[in-house]
Amino acid sequence: MSVPRIYKILTFLTAIPLLVSACGAPQLDESAMSTAVALTVEAQLFPEGEPVSPSPAPTNSPIPLASLPAATATGTSVPQVSSGNCTASASLVGETYPDGTIVQPGETFTKVWQVLNSGTCTWDSSWQLIYHSGDLMDGLTVYNFPQPAQPGQTVDVPVILKAPAEHGAYTGEWMLKSPWGQSFGVGQYSVPMSVSIVVGSSTPENRRTETVFGVTAVTYEVERTCAPANTFYTITANLTTNGPVDVTFTWAQSDGNNKRNNRLSFTEASTKSSVREWSQHKDSSPNQRWAQVIVTSPTYQEFTQVVLPDLCPSE
Repeated sequence: MSVPRIYKILTFLTAIPLLVSACGAPQLDESAMSTAVALTVEAQLFPEGEPVSPSPAPTNSPIPLASLPAATATGTSVPQVSSGNCTASASLVGETYPDGTIVQPGETFTKVWQVLNSGTCTWDSSWQLIYHSGDLMDGLTVYNFPQPAQPGQTVDVPVILKAPAEHGAYTGEWMLKSPWGQSFGVGQYSVPMSVSIVVGSSTPENRRTETVFGVTAVTYEVERTCAPANTFYTITANLTTNGPVDVTFTWAQSDGNNKRNNRLSFTEASTKSSVREWSQHKDSSPNQRWAQVIVTSPTYQEFTQVVLPDLCPSE
């Protein structure tokens, strides 16, 4: 195997200073020697005199938003380009086909969420409704927003779906997505929006008037107990439903110590209670404290917060 050409060149160049010194020739300074070496290597690597193009200097110029590909309803999303100029946030204020609505097997229906733009961004067709989890029900995975919404405005967000052929309960979850790739839901905890149907064989006349059961009211009772070093709160939430339903909810607190996935099962329209304990040391911050029940199933509902009494006075 022959020695690579570049190896020969470097060997030859390494010997040049020795030969020059041995023959008593004038000494080249380091700069001149480096230039000679560079020119010799270039001549050997490019014997035909091809020019050596300098590498372009890297740039940090931002990509213009207008040059980014538009989102489509085929699952392609806009590249993540964070504007950093506004906050994306939404609240659910209404919906058609509420959870538990009975539909016929194979029936096509349009689910519509009335969504409040509770952030500081302006929504347009570059914002999206995206499939999150559960039963897709013959829908697409991505829908562009149908109309713009300024902060504080409400917009109807529809999705056309088809009920499965088999009887049973089906639920799909959907999220919103900003042009820079941020997915978010609705409410304080940014939960997905859901479509939950029951595929059955009821008549068209009956199924449209079918009662959808859920939580209709939440009331609170608060008891404060004083101890030498602590204040103890016992918070009772009374949840009332309009019929038989399984309810999942979150205990939310102002200190962020939330308790999720609490469950109550109702066999009829009635009221059931859930108790939450909360203790505070006497040296804790005197800031106002509150607790809240947020129902996450069968329908997302944020109920009024209850403000707790002040800490017990120090003895």
